[in-house]
Amino acid sequence: RVDSYKPQEISNSVWAFSTVGFGYDESCGTNVHNDYVHVATNDPVGDKELVYETLEVIAENALSRLHNFKAQELNNLAWGFTRLGHRTERTEKLLVGVGEELTKRTWQFKPQDIGTTLWSLATAECFDKDAFMAGASRLNLRHIRSFKPQEMSNTVWALATAGFAPKHIRAFDTTLVPASQRPTTKMVMSDSITECFAAVASEAMRRPQDFKDQELKDVLWAFSKIGVRHPALFKKVAHHLVAANGRGFGGFSSQGLGNTLWSFAKQAQLSLEVIDSLGDSVKLGSTGRLAVYETSCLDIGEKAIKTLFVRAAEGGVELGLDRFTNQDLSNTVWAYSTLGLLHSGFFKEAENQVLKRLKNLRPFKGQEIANILWSFATLNAQPDPVLIDELSYYIASVCSGKKGVADEYSISKVFKRQELANVAWSCAVVGRYPEELMKILYTGIVGTANDPNRMKQIFHDDGLQQSSIMTLYYVQLAADIEASKLQLALPPGFPNGWGESEGHVRGNGDDLIEMSSSMLTLTISKLQRDVSNTFTEIGFENVLEHVIDTNEIKDEYGFQLPQTPQEFLSIDIANIGQKVGVEVDGPGHFVRLIDDTRKPSNKVTLNGMFADKGENRVNGPTLLKHRLLTHLGWNIIHLPYWEYQSLGGVREKEKKYCESLL
Repeated sequence: RVDSYKPQEISNSVWAFSTVGFGYDESCGTNVHNDYVHVATNDPVGDKELVYETLEVIAENALSRLHNFKAQELNNLAWGFTRLGHRTERTEKLLVGVGEELTKRTWQFKPQDIGTTLWSLATAECFDKDAFMAGASRLNLRHIRSFKPQEMSNTVWALATAGFAPKHIRAFDTTLVPASQRPTTKMVMSDSITECFAAVASEAMRRPQDFKDQELKDVLWAFSKIGVRHPALFKKVAHHLVAANGRGFGGFSSQGLGNTLWSFAKQAQLSLEVIDSLGDSVKLGSTGRLAVYETSCLDIGEKAIKTLFVRAAEGGVELGLDRFTNQDLSNTVWAYSTLGLLHSGFFKEAENQVLKRLKNLRPFKGQEIANILWSFATLNAQPDPVLIDELSYYIASVCSGKKGVADEYSISKVFKRQELANVAWSCAVVGRYPEELMKILYTGIVGTANDPNRMKQIFHDDGLQQSSIMTLYYVQLAADIEASKLQLALPPGFPNGWGESEGHVRGNGDDLIEMSSSMLTLTISKLQRDVSNTFTEIGFENVLEHVIDTNEIKDEYGFQLPQTPQEFLSIDIANIGQKVGVEVDGPGHFVRLIDDTRKPSNKVTLNGMFADKGENRVNGPTLLKHRLLTHLGWNIIHLPYWEYQSLGGVREKEKKYCESLL
C-alpha cells in the first residue's frame, strides 16, 4: 500500500515514529540527540520489528520518487531514519538520494531544512561532499542572519563531523598568523565552507545570548574538531560565559561542559600545528607545553581562561560527576592537563568517581583510561596509589584473552599502542608499577616475539610513534631502577624496525603527548645563558645543555637500554666533573593551581624541593626527569624562573642567589 501514500504522508509518518522514539534501534548507540522519552510499549521487540519492516519498505519506495518530495519532506525523511537509528543498505541509498536532491535543489531548502538534513547525513555517516558543499553555501555572510542558532550549529557540527574542512584553515587566527599570511575576505568568500564557518562565527560573536548551551558548545566543538583556530570567537564566548553577569555553566550538561572545555584546550593545542607549519613567522616565542598555555592566554586572556576553567570545575562538581559519562570525564581532565591547569578539588572528585566505577565494573574504553591517567600524571595531580592498582586490575580483566591470559590480540581489542605507552609513562611518573599491568603494557607495545611487523598487523598501525619510543626509554630506565624485580626489557635491537615509516601522517594529539613526555630539551633560552654566566662568575664551571645518551647510561651506569645510540636526557646547566646540574625551570615546567580554596599538597617528596609555590606546582615530566637524573647520581638544583627574574638584573643579588643554591 505504500504506493498510495503521498510524499508528505510518508515523511509525516516517519517524522512521527522518530519524534516519539517508536521502534528505536538502541543497538546503533545513543547520543544527545536520542535522549528523548520513548513511547510506552508492552512489546518493544515486536515494535522494533514492525518499524524495521516499515522503514525498509519506505526506503525502497521513496528512493524511486525522491524528486517528488519537497525539501522539508526530504529533511523529515532523513531526520526520521537517522534519529531512529535505522542503518541498512536501503537506508544508505535513500540518504545518498536525499543528498543528491539537496545538491540539485539547494535553494528550495529553508534554513531549518539545511541544518537538519546535514546533521542527518553526518550522523548517519553519509559523507556526500557535493551535498555538504551545497548546504554550506547557503550559510554565507550575506544571508547568515536569516538562520537561527540551531540551524547554524547543526550545519557546522555536521561539516566537522563529516570531516569537510575550510580551504583556508588559518583564516581567523589573528593571534599566531601574520596578517600578510591570512586570506583576504574575497578569498574567504571563494570557498563555501570557509565562508560558512566565518558567517556562523560572526553571528555567534554578535549574539551569543541567543544560542542555547548545546548550540554554543556545538559551534565551538566544530571549529576545534576540524582544526580551525578562531581566537576572537573563543574569547567572545569565554567572556560571555564568565563575565560578571555571564551565563555560567549552570545549564550545561556533563557532555556540554566536557566538550566546551575540550574545545578551548584544543584551540590552544592547535598552535603546535601552526608553529610546525609556519615556523619563524609565527607570532609566538615559546614551544611545546608552554606554547599551548601561552596561546590560550593570548587568545582569551590569562585571567579569563583560568576563571573559565575554575567556573567549569565548580559547575561540574555541583552538577555531580556521577552524571558524567566516562568520555565526559576523559574529555574534561584532558582539557585541564592540556592547558596545564589543575583544579585539585575537581580532580579529587574525578578520582573518586573513576574508582567507584571501576569497583562497579562500569566499562571504560582504552582511550578513556589512557587519557585519564595521562592527565593525572601530566598535572602531577598526585592520585592515591589505589587508583593505579584498581586500573591495573580492570585492565587485566578487560585485556584477558584465551585461558585468562592477556596476549597481543586480546590487548589490541582494547588499546592502541600509543595509549599503552601513555599508561606506562603515567605509571613511571607516579612511581607505581603493578606487575601484571606492566607485563600487559609491554606485551601490547612490543609483543613477545621481537617481531615489529607482526605487531603492526595485530594493532593495525604503521609502527610506534617517536613519542612512544622515547616514552619507553624513560619507562624502561625508571622501572630498571625503581622496580627491578619485574625484569622488564625492550626487544634486542630496539628501536630499529619498530618506528613509523617515513611519510606517516600523525594524529592531532601526538605533538602534545611527545612534548609532555620528552625530557630532552636542546634549546637554550636567554634566561639559561644569564644564569650560566652568573654561576661561572662565582666559580662554578658549567656547560649548557649537557646531553646524556643511552650508550652513556649503559656504559657508566650499567642499565641495559637498547644498543642504538639515542639522546635521552638533557641538563640545562651542568658541572660534569662534580655531577651537579642546574635546571632552570621556566613556565613550561609548572602547572597552575587554580583552586580558590585549595589546601597545600601533603605529598611533597624529595626533601621538600617540590613543595607547591604559590599557584605553581612542578609538573609530572619534570618530576620524573628529576628522579631519573638523581638515580643516575646527579645532584640536581632547581631554579624557578620567577625567583631569578625577581632579582631585577642586579648582578650582586644574582650571584648571591646562585651561591645560596650551591
